Amino acid sequence: MKREEGIPMAEEVTDQKPKKGSKVQSVGKYFLIGIFVLAPMLLAYAIVDKNYEQIYTFTSSFLASEEPVYFQIEELIVNPAETRGQRYLVVECNLELQHTDHIALVEQNIQRIKHDMMELLSSRTVQQLGEFEERERLRGELAEVVNQAIGLRSVRNLYYTRYVMQ
Repeated sequence: MKREEGIPMAEEVTDQKPKKGSKVQSVGKYFLIGIFVLAPMLLAYAIVDKNYEQIYTFTSSFLASEEPVYFQIEELIVNPAETRGQRYLVVECNLELQHTDHIALVEQNIQRIKHDMMELLSSRTVQQLGEFEERERLRGELAEVVNQAIGLRSVRNLYYTRYVMQ
């Protein structure tokens, strides 16, 4: 068989081995693995390490085995926004707390809690206070008022025992 220049023969083609990837490609793979796998793991570890106490308190609130404790907030009477004193809202609620020790914290801060609740309620209009979705959102905000006042995430739930608008 005659061989032309520049064209390899069949035997020569089969003897060629495929080229292996360069060292840069293999180092690049490990670099990408490090960035997309290890970096987020290290970042998550740093965040958890820095905020461990708050994360533990938050997660333990869902796993609390103790029976909830209830504390009643006596009636709050407020004038809704934009009513010029012509309308009023009466709200009474029960707080479901995490632990019996938290009742003392609520009692110590009851004046601040009532004041902040009244400010929150009086900032809403009659229309807002009448809407179901707004009342549900307001429950969460009122629970957060208590949590901020006592410095703990203690309120599991807030129940309206009286909600009357005149």
